[in-house]
Amino acid sequence: MVNLKFFNVKTKESVEVPDDQVTVVTTKNGRKAAKAEVNGMKLFKFLGKEDLQRLGQTT
Repeated sequence: MVNLKFFNVKTKESVEVPDDQVTVVTTKNGRKAAKAEVNGMKLFKFLGKEDLQRLGQTT
């Protein structure tokens, strides 16, 4: 199982989220990003090529 590392701005700490709780979205300008929710807090992260490959997505 792959864990994706997010940064929670509200609590100012890094959070690891299992890949089954991560949703990959495409922004309106074409960038890939990941969304997740942990303990009621929404997390968002722009994804690089390495993270996309680990999640099994293509660029």
